[in-house]
Amino acid sequence: MPKVTQEHLDARRTQILDGARRAFADHGYEGATVARLEEATGLSRGAIFHYFGSKQDLFVALAWDLNTRLGDILLERGLADAVRALTEESPEWLGVLIEAQTRLRHDLEFVRKIDAREAESSDRIRSWFAEQQAAGRLRDDVPSVELGRFATSVINGVALRIVADDPFDVEAVIQLLNDALAPR
Repeated sequence: MPKVTQEHLDARRTQILDGARRAFADHGYEGATVARLEEATGLSRGAIFHYFGSKQDLFVALAWDLNTRLGDILLERGLADAVRALTEESPEWLGVLIEAQTRLRHDLEFVRKIDAREAESSDRIRSWFAEQQAAGRLRDDVPSVELGRFATSVINGVALRIVADDPFDVEAVIQLLNDALAPR
């Protein structure tokens, strides 16, 4: 039997993620049936679920990919660039992510899978805010964890505006966010 290269495995995983993202964006979480996932990826359910144990695992991987990318941008280039990167995301895809937030209230398995991934990312982001605060780049009259929660609230609000197709000036939002977090 020929050996499959890691490059091939990575390419197949990317193909699945790209197709699944389109299916979720087009049909929502519930509407992205296995048949629609097969159609969007061009692969059989066996191929899809060889890489991901379930539709939920596939969705969590996609959501985590966006979270990781935005977190990496924050760590490397700052909060403003992370907000700008969010505005470049598909409104349909962001809508699915917002839809998924409701699952966190009712689906304990979904919560468990998200929580399993969140610890590492949350630590990186919390550390970034603490480091920025310690370096005097962020206000110090509020705990750094609260600065992060505030920034996350603003970012979530930006996602809602994008999904609602509600025009807004991203640079004005960034300026307001920077002003709110600036050292006093």
